[in-house]
Amino acid sequence: ERRWRSGLGLAKIANMETVAATEAKNRFGAVLERALRGAVAIERHGRVVAYLVPARDYAGPGGAGAGPEFPDRFGRAEEERLLELCASGRLDPDRWRQHGPAFFMAGLSTMLASARGFPRRRLLELAHGLYPGMADAGTFARWLERSPVHAARFVPMLRKRLGHAA
Repeated sequence: ERRWRSGLGLAKIANMETVAATEAKNRFGAVLERALRGAVAIERHGRVVAYLVPARDYAGPGGAGAGPEFPDRFGRAEEERLLELCASGRLDPDRWRQHGPAFFMAGLSTMLASARGFPRRRLLELAHGLYPGMADAGTFARWLERSPVHAARFVPMLRKRLGHAA
């Protein structure tokens, strides 16, 4: 059934598909597939309780659209190599360039510089050496939006590897 819905701060969307909460629970994978094609409202007792909307311009980590600023592939093996690099403490720009595009690696360095317990000044110098301007808020925001590395996952993994307290 298609309905016209509004609410929860989202703009009105014509012909939004709705599903019952029970269906969303029992057939979550199928509901997610439908949400890839368009917004889906989840109803419980006749009221919209959630929206599933297609991810904006998301092709997956390192997927199509990531561009030359990011690695072509990014999986656990690549993440492991970055963790090893960061845990090594070596902040040589030439070494970091070997692990990915300069923009990507500068963003990683800036991300670590913003985390408590890491050598902020040295990491920002590294970022500047890799990609001048990465410390600019707009540039770093673009990196955060598109990067396959997520601070909430990566930094705790690195802290654990280094033996840091959280």
